[in-house]
Amino acid sequence: MKIDLNKIEFDMNEFGALLLQDKQEGFRRIGEKFLNAVLEMEFAERIGAQKHERTGEREDYRNGHKERRLKTTLGELNLLRPYARVGKFDTKLFANYSRIDKALSSIIVESYLKGVSTRKVESIVGELGIELSHETVSRLSHELDELVTEFKTSDLQEHYPYLYIDATYLKVFDGVRFVSSAVMVAIGVNTTGTREILDITPMESESFATYTEFFDGLKDRGIKKVDLIISDGHRGIKKAAKESFVGSSWQFCSVHLKRNLMKIVAKKDLEEVLDDLKEVLKSKSFEEAISAANSMIATYEDSKPRLAKFLMDNLYDSCTYLTFPSTHWRKLHSTNIVERFNKEIKRRTKVIGAFPNEGSILRLLVPLAIDTNAKWLGRNYVSWDNLVQFQKAEDEFTEIF
Repeated sequence: MKIDLNKIEFDMNEFGALLLQDKQEGFRRIGEKFLNAVLEMEFAERIGAQKHERTGEREDYRNGHKERRLKTTLGELNLLRPYARVGKFDTKLFANYSRIDKALSSIIVESYLKGVSTRKVESIVGELGIELSHETVSRLSHELDELVTEFKTSDLQEHYPYLYIDATYLKVFDGVRFVSSAVMVAIGVNTTGTREILDITPMESESFATYTEFFDGLKDRGIKKVDLIISDGHRGIKKAAKESFVGSSWQFCSVHLKRNLMKIVAKKDLEEVLDDLKEVLKSKSFEEAISAANSMIATYEDSKPRLAKFLMDNLYDSCTYLTFPSTHWRKLHSTNIVERFNKEIKRRTKVIGAFPNEGSILRLLVPLAIDTNAKWLGRNYVSWDNLVQFQKAEDEFTEIF
């Protein structure tokens, strides 16, 4: 018997909100709705007519429901078993109780909700004794594609004082082999001090061209001004940031600076160098930091010229955050906010291993971004008052010059 899952309607906003409040209850409700819908379609197939449908092919009539409780690892599900007026309705769901339990806990909910693998959904529904076409399951992915499109084309504010950029790498099939794909994540802090994930974009590689394209996408959605861009020290990103958002400042993430520094400093010298770097980064003003940076560079200019050159090229850019409100410094010196989100991406994708295509990456990550934004809504990441004062001072400076 072929079941058409096109008729299963899921309100993603409703279930998304429920998952934010109570993840376990959210998954239980999704599983409950899924199986009740399958029961209804199975029954419609049995009597030859949908609910309230008038057709000459009808073989029987509905005669109410009886509640049936099913204990699963998601919790107890309340299922409504339909009854026919004349004949008997035998469902395969209860006959395959143990398989349902495993399915709900391991595949159905995750695959249906996230759209990771249509074949996983096919296989598990097949275990339930129900035939399901690949086209029907692909429709589920299409629904998530619409969610992705809505997220990636939504209007953004004109002004984001702070913009954090970082990439994580995921395995994806390019049609020939599995490759490591850069997934760029942008998180902005708006003028009220609230953070939000603005975009997620898979890229073939990190380069000036791909960064420029990424920034152009943000501008096309409405961003006109960014005060500070915080990122790693990739050669292309600084140039792309400066050209895409003219007038913006750039902060070389202090954590990435340390990581890069550790690659060029001998282990025996590392502690001393890191202590010197710490003195620079704990400065109380930009001027003090530049003075400390100059002293550090001079210290190693003769004994470690490679290190001195690295510091000359990068250290000043790691002090840019000191030109912004001091109450924000702890949040501005690094891309930790993005790295925390990227860790959650890794946790969610660990069980997947590799993605079949870039579209499947977005079908998993965009719902995660939407959920994260909902959690952040109304919670200031930085003080709004300080942003207002900084903006006022910046406007006055612009008027003078």
